[in-house]
Amino acid sequence: MTRVSTHTIVEETEHFVKQILTDELTVDHRYHNLPHTLAVRKACLEIAERLEIEEEEKEILELACLLHDTGFTEVYQGHEGISHRIARDFLRERGYPENRLQQVLRCIDATFPPNRPSGLLEKVIRDADLANLGSINYPEQLAALRHEWEVFLGQTFDDRDWFRLNRDFLRETRFFTAPAQEMWGSRKDINEKYLKRMAKQLKKGGRKAETTIQGNRSAQMMFKTSLRNHLDLSTLADNKANIMLSVNALILTIAAPLALTYVQNEVLLIIPLIMLLITCLASMIFATLATRPIKMTGYTDTEKIETGQSNLFFFGNFYDMDFEEYSIGMEQVISDPDKLESSIRRDLFFLGRSLGKKYNQLRTCYNIFMIGMIITIITMVATYSYTIAVQ
Repeated sequence: MTRVSTHTIVEETEHFVKQILTDELTVDHRYHNLPHTLAVRKACLEIAERLEIEEEEKEILELACLLHDTGFTEVYQGHEGISHRIARDFLRERGYPENRLQQVLRCIDATFPPNRPSGLLEKVIRDADLANLGSINYPEQLAALRHEWEVFLGQTFDDRDWFRLNRDFLRETRFFTAPAQEMWGSRKDINEKYLKRMAKQLKKGGRKAETTIQGNRSAQMMFKTSLRNHLDLSTLADNKANIMLSVNALILTIAAPLALTYVQNEVLLIIPLIMLLITCLASMIFATLATRPIKMTGYTDTEKIETGQSNLFFFGNFYDMDFEEYSIGMEQVISDPDKLESSIRRDLFFLGRSLGKKYNQLRTCYNIFMIGMIITIITMVATYSYTIAVQ
């Protein structure tokens, strides 16, 4: 028996799980896969952090999360028992303390829906495993689960029955810990209402519900149109910003030096001149901010790709990666419909957010220029009138 330090057992387990889930699961494992396992671990640690669970117990939770779905590499139905065996053999081989090993195994058993969790750790991992019920991406995850049931269990449902089945599951399922209820309870209720609404629409003979971009032509067309419009609006904003930069640069290089010759004779004209300079400078600052490129890291680590938290179609996320890393990451995205759709949504979202910030800065630029020029002209007229009156 090889005995290893418990300080490294989580890292060893993570490496083992990533390897077998990547190598031995098929492309049809669209829901129970490595991203799901990592998401469960992340959710579990979030709950544990809020409950201030001790480090030793966090280690037990992490091990259980990482190993709880390894049984899918051998069977689909009844995978819980296989996961139990794989976890027991793996940890015993590495000399993991028996008392903690039993806690890990009890936590893995708690992820099986018919089993009722008893201790705090079992409740935490049960809530983490069902955190997807309160996810904003729940419809896409539900479609992935439906695909698995059709492929591996031979269970097919019409849309109405599928929505009703999962609506009932959400209705009967509750979170056992307060942090889980706080983080995902509200969204779980929204998802339950969504399923109820979809089932009701189908009952009335409505159109077949489409929950993914891939299966919805209208959604595809809308995304394409939106992306094209966003790009056109971004180009338009850059052109407007360049106009402001050019106009203000001309004023500063031509009008301002000419005005200085009059200031030598009429000292009071220095006031509108200063206001003009301030207006031009402020306008140029905001026009520059509107056209300034966003900050980019140029590198995306493997975990973000696996969990769908990055978009490799945007050059700012991969320009500092080597080709081999980029190819592996892109293959993961393209081979997984959920990751691909997530990339499409992220692209539209972040492009829109960047565009909104650009237009706000551009609006500020134009407002400064407009108000500043009005005040400058009014001040100049007032100053000139005062000078004439004095003379």
